[in-house]
Amino acid sequence: SSTGTLPPSQVSTKASGLAYSRVTQTFVGTVTIKNIGISTISGPLQIVLTSLPDGVTLANATNTVAGIPYLTVPAVTSFAPGQSATVSVQIKNPSNTILNLIPDIYSGSL
Repeated sequence: SSTGTLPPSQVSTKASGLAYSRVTQTFVGTVTIKNIGISTISGPLQIVLTSLPDGVTLANATNTVAGIPYLTVPAVTSFAPGQSATVSVQIKNPSNTILNLIPDIYSGSL
C-alpha cells in the first residue's frame, strides 16, 4: 500500500498539553486525530513527530523512519469520515526544552 502524508483538509490533529509524570520521568499527553474529509482513509495510520528538538525523544515510539520517531494509531484499519482516535504520547525531555508538537499523519505502513 502506498504511504503518504494526509493533508490538513483530510485529517485534523490536536495535541494536548504535556504533564510531567514522576513515575515514568516523561511528559505525557495525547494527540487526537480526526477524519474531516469526505472519504475513508486506509489504515494503518502513523503519527510522525518531525519537530522534536535535539535531545528530546518520543519514549513510546512504535519505531522510527529516517531517524524520525512515529506512533502507530492502534486498531485503526480504516478511518471513516467523522471518526477520531486518540493516542498517548510520552516524551523524554531532560533539559525541559519548550515543545511544540507538530504531528504529521501518514496512512499506510512506514
